Amino acid sequence: MFKLVIACCLLGAALAAPQGPPQLKLSPKEPIPIVSQSSVLNEDGSFQNSYESGDGTKVDAAGVQKAVGPKGEAGTAIQGSYSFYIDNVLYTLTYTADENGFQPQGNYLPTPPPIPEKILEALAYNAAHPEEDNLKRK
Repeated sequence: MFKLVIACCLLGAALAAPQGPPQLKLSPKEPIPIVSQSSVLNEDGSFQNSYESGDGTKVDAAGVQKAVGPKGEAGTAIQGSYSFYIDNVLYTLTYTADENGFQPQGNYLPTPPPIPEKILEALAYNAAHPEEDNLKRK
């Protein structure tokens, strides 16, 4: 009985553990299969697309028509994500693309270094004393 309980606990832990990429046995020239796909295009121009491939790659996107330009030009605002495996590590990127441009987010993307404290102090001083900046330009 004790061995049965241990076996059930181990099976439960294995099923609850994060799953790695699907183990495909494809030759280098064999195409990767699409295992699920969905595409919806509405009359108002909004859409939703997604697919998942046999290697674990997932892509999702949804968009709506809206004014995105400085003069109210029509365009498409999109939110989406994609994820993929490299060397059994899952990488995920989420994004928004709208009137503010393409804004990706992902923990593997490079980020700029922090602004040095002295620069922050100088910027704060300049913002608090705009009259001094105007005097120097005359």
